Amino acid sequence: MGHWMCVTCGYYLQGPQPPNRCPSCSQVCVFNDVTCYRPECGGESNVDPLLVGATMGTLAGLKTIPAKQTITHTTVESVPIAKIFSGLTEKQRDKVRNLGRIETYEQNAVICKEGDESRKLYLVEKGQVAVQSELGKGLRIPITVVSEGQAFGWSALVPPYRLTATVTAASKTQVLSIEREPVLLLMKDDTAVGYTIIQNIAGIVASRLRNLELEMIGLVQRIK
Repeated sequence: MGHWMCVTCGYYLQGPQPPNRCPSCSQVCVFNDVTCYRPECGGESNVDPLLVGATMGTLAGLKTIPAKQTITHTTVESVPIAKIFSGLTEKQRDKVRNLGRIETYEQNAVICKEGDESRKLYLVEKGQVAVQSELGKGLRIPITVVSEGQAFGWSALVPPYRLTATVTAASKTQVLSIEREPVLLLMKDDTAVGYTIIQNIAGIVASRLRNLELEMIGLVQRIK
């Protein structure tokens, strides 16, 4: 399944083929394929930051339509652990699982918005979400795609606890959401858990910064 970005307004979507008319700006326009076909950005499940940056240089408008949010809750049972908790023992993982609850989001639902207080850590159980940066005037650019077994909302564990990106459901998505305070308390009480989680968060931050750097490179190359 490919990743597509509207060259008129920058709207991002995922699918086998892009639509003829953009769902955001309602224009009949071209969609650039920003799928990653290089090992450097993780393969076709991700966006290619260089291609995203290049597409930003072609934008002719800055309009998006906010996604409608639909959430349902179910009881947490045994669910896969996300990569952010890799390195923990099974007992430690169970402690984390028991802190959360399952939330289900429909496609295009906004799960969390850049700049808001980060209250939850999210682990993707089914589906995919798009992590996007707000550039102002309603424009969002994709930073990365988070798939099953991965996490987002890590800023809930790092002061000043503000979301650094907007996350929307790329498809119908099921996540395990964990409130900030119980996780922080667990990390404080069990320093081994805390150390492992912080190490994994550092890796996520490094990857995010690298993606943004590549997007800027792509943008500069397009302007030249």
